[in-house]
Amino acid sequence: MRWTKVVALAAAGTLSLAACGGSPSSNKPNNAGKSGSSSSSEGPASAGLDPSAKGPAPDIQGAKKGGTLTVAYSSVPETFDPTESYYQDTGAILGQLVLRSLTTYKVENGKSVLVPDLATDLGKVSSDGLTWTFTLKDGLKYSDGSPIKAADFVYAVKRSFAQDELAGGPTYVNTYLKDGDTYKGPFKDKSKPFAGASAPDDKTVVFHLKQKWPTLPYYAAFSQVSPIPEGKDTKEKYGTNPLAQGPYMFDKYTKGQELKLKKNPNWDPKSDPARRQYVDAYDFKFGVDAIPTQRAILASNGTSATTLNWDSVDSSLLSQVQGQNSSQLVTGPDPCVSYSNLDTRKVPLEVRKAYAVAYPFDQIRKAAGENSLTYAPATSYMGPQVPGFTKYAPVNGLTGQGQGDPAKAKQMLQAAGKLGFEISYYYANNNPIAVQSNAAKKAGLQAAGFKVKDVGVPKTDLRKRIAETDGKVNSGQGPRGWCYDWPQGDSVYPALFTTAVQKSGQSVGFLADKGLDAEINAALALPAEQQGAKWSAIDKEIAEKFLPAVPTDYGKANFLFGKQVHNVQNDPNRGMPDLAQIWVG
Repeated sequence: MRWTKVVALAAAGTLSLAACGGSPSSNKPNNAGKSGSSSSSEGPASAGLDPSAKGPAPDIQGAKKGGTLTVAYSSVPETFDPTESYYQDTGAILGQLVLRSLTTYKVENGKSVLVPDLATDLGKVSSDGLTWTFTLKDGLKYSDGSPIKAADFVYAVKRSFAQDELAGGPTYVNTYLKDGDTYKGPFKDKSKPFAGASAPDDKTVVFHLKQKWPTLPYYAAFSQVSPIPEGKDTKEKYGTNPLAQGPYMFDKYTKGQELKLKKNPNWDPKSDPARRQYVDAYDFKFGVDAIPTQRAILASNGTSATTLNWDSVDSSLLSQVQGQNSSQLVTGPDPCVSYSNLDTRKVPLEVRKAYAVAYPFDQIRKAAGENSLTYAPATSYMGPQVPGFTKYAPVNGLTGQGQGDPAKAKQMLQAAGKLGFEISYYYANNNPIAVQSNAAKKAGLQAAGFKVKDVGVPKTDLRKRIAETDGKVNSGQGPRGWCYDWPQGDSVYPALFTTAVQKSGQSVGFLADKGLDAEINAALALPAEQQGAKWSAIDKEIAEKFLPAVPTDYGKANFLFGKQVHNVQNDPNRGMPDLAQIWVG
């Protein structure tokens, strides 16, 4: 999943200052959770499953109903279409509040566990591992009162193959489902049969695989598996008001500015083990300046007292959030790693190596206001907390920290005959933090002998620009950070580094190598518990042999909230607050 905070800071690949094993709720009051610094690498994530979890979710002791929670942050979502949604923020807004899927994550006391959502369990797999079957709960309804049917899930899955019309979503289905390599979605292949999923009756959803997919129940929590009735699909307009199944539904949406949610009267809490419906409304404000917003939240005057912000805490506020305002901060583990991407089709390997040596980590972090609450230096493409992953010694200058070595980088460029090589990228020219970060990055690269073409665009256009694959710029395209979709390497490497995704906006560095594809496929064929060592070796090979990006940060989650915002808990497998259990008052 793409990292919201990377885009929020987006100075063209500058770093971000962007499970499980659940336990039953203690039902004790929780105003703020645990504050203080917490690294994403302080221990392995767990991939806990609870197939017997039932609704309703237990009440939080002391919680009050009513009021509006405002969520104000600097990034700007491009779309809320369930098929295209693949950022942390849209995933949290849709997946926790508006949409439901076959499975979901339940967060209690800082732990996250996968539980049944619209399905009765976490699916049943056939003896050969090639068929997964889910049965729906009784009496499920959409926000308009119409019944939810199994065919709606099948249509949603088919829709996720419409990658020309609805670009940017995950592509796991292309790899695992039957017909995944040929089917083009219900718009282009309207009359073509699809063998990858079926609905034998109104309550049964079946996935038909061409290779084993032991982690499919985790994918079943994604918005791409959230049901969509075919007759109500408005195609490119669907994301302006997706049909809700969760506790909230769209009230008013102004693209690039604001989304207001109201209660869904047809949500049944008895069917939902993970969500609550405490507040009357949510008001999401996009594209705000992070530092003034954070200062206002700490002061908690007016509506700022009921406002939440998930941008990285600025270093100028560090003494406050670690001192008198510590109760207004929650920190915790985060599944993300940020990258500075290089187009391997246009930037030669020797130039990419010089870029890595020159990269001015410390200068960019200082300009962006980064601090110990928001990152740990990254030296790999996957977070080290994934079970079975082993960290290796940094290669090709990928230290994740330091001021860079411009003199050495210049020598490397001269030796390659590439002195003055132009590095081009987009950055948000109306985001003050991005502007400052870009200035530091540009100065560091120029000192190393690069020519820099920094293309400023409005922050409302940035996500669309970085998803381009036409090569108008040669760095910063594709995901500038990646959050594992579940704590296993199969949710990272196939999605980012294979030939299958090279032409998509999901590819890191537009990398395509048949040998690497074969190694990734070999890892996928192993039992899940044996894959960790293989992923570690693949990660090191990518860094040594291909260098499609410079890893910069391992993420840390940190959320600031007003004094009337309560029960803010981090989901360690999302690195986002669990919005559906917050209350205000």
